[in-house]
Amino acid sequence: MPTKSELDVFLKPKSVTVIGATERPGSWGSFIMEGLLSRSYPGKIYPVNYQAEQVFGIRAYRDVGSLPESPDLAILTIPAKAVEQAVEECGRKGVKGISIITAGYGEAVQDGKERERELVGLARSYGMRLLGPNVSGSFNLHAEFNGSASPEKHLVKSRLAAVCQGGYAIYDLLAHAFFKGMGVGKFVHTGNESDLTTTDFLEHLGGDPEVEAILMYVEAIKEGKRFLEVAQEISRTKPVIMYKAGQFNASSRAAKSHTGALSGIHEIYQGALAQADILISPTMELLLPLGHALIERPPMDGNRVAILTMGGSWGVALSDTLEAAGLQVPELSETLQSKLRKLGMPVRASVKNPVDIGASGLFFDKKLLLALGRNILTSGEADAIILHGMARPGMLDENPPDRLRLFLEINKEIIRGYAGMEKELGFPVFIGSIFTPWESQVIYDLNKEGLRVYDRLDEIAQILSLMYRYRVR
Repeated sequence: MPTKSELDVFLKPKSVTVIGATERPGSWGSFIMEGLLSRSYPGKIYPVNYQAEQVFGIRAYRDVGSLPESPDLAILTIPAKAVEQAVEECGRKGVKGISIITAGYGEAVQDGKERERELVGLARSYGMRLLGPNVSGSFNLHAEFNGSASPEKHLVKSRLAAVCQGGYAIYDLLAHAFFKGMGVGKFVHTGNESDLTTTDFLEHLGGDPEVEAILMYVEAIKEGKRFLEVAQEISRTKPVIMYKAGQFNASSRAAKSHTGALSGIHEIYQGALAQADILISPTMELLLPLGHALIERPPMDGNRVAILTMGGSWGVALSDTLEAAGLQVPELSETLQSKLRKLGMPVRASVKNPVDIGASGLFFDKKLLLALGRNILTSGEADAIILHGMARPGMLDENPPDRLRLFLEINKEIIRGYAGMEKELGFPVFIGSIFTPWESQVIYDLNKEGLRVYDRLDEIAQILSLMYRYRVR
């Protein structure tokens, strides 16, 4: 098994050389250099390009042997036919680890696995470890290191880490989640795993105090017994959340051609992962929202959910979605219903659960809405609450600008009030809206503050269900 220092090289190297560094747009040598330069990385960066004197204003070297020191990490962005020689040169120079971006090995050609074994043998003869081949790199925002192709504008530091066998999957998710104020602080793409594996980095991040939960995209697991033992041990103190790809015939074929993985029988995986207390995300898109919820929100101690909404249809739809996810939407007691009515609820409003105030101006009554939430959460009759229908620009846009700003500011104050209530009372509070950060400035602003507004009912239900499952595991 690799040592901590051997794995640290891929997440907080003291110096990096990029072999194949270039300014050519659209090339991996350019992507990696731009990533390294996009942050305040404190280490030395050594571009290797036998033709250029400089790459992005940094002195370039003709070969690894010409470097003034032995870098911790080498990132290879060169054709497959040149990789073996580069690994040899890195070994002679005293490089500690190599991240091989290059594809065209076990995932693509018949003799690819044998060539991977030869690379590993060569690297080990010099005491080096390999990441890949067929990877897109790694990053650690806590150390200002971005040795990946992920654009700086999409990176949001958090106490989540991600270990993925597919690279572009996480990049797309990061780009999407950026607008919701979500992201991961540490990321490793393991690719073909000729040497270092998913399990190695899972174990490494499991002992990392900067990481509170670990997200995983997995197509196939090597060292199954060790993986399950490591995951179960980590799950005792921090969530391990996985999306298992290759569930059906077509996706299993795609996984094999993608990373050379044999994805196995889905039902067997599901049972084994559940026994190891790994949370299975039903979709890739849910990985980041679920991870953030688990590290940001109070625990879900029970499965009873209260709904507060403007409009009966949203209450009905939410109830269906929650119950389909295995949660309960219990009718509130007569005592609590009476309390809620006395707060100033309209006669026509339902207070049974869902609590529906109807399409009225009361949805801008901050005092009423906060009182409703507080009474429900302190009643002992609910373990979480959903406030749905906030930040509705479509209905408000026809108002004069001053009034529109006032309405939207009241929305913000209400949502901030519920966030404060969540921290004070220790119950999960979820804010729902059909609008996205692209459609509502209020939602965009709140997400940037770390106040989550969810635009999909099924996402809220699945997150609450998995939070409860993690709590009672």
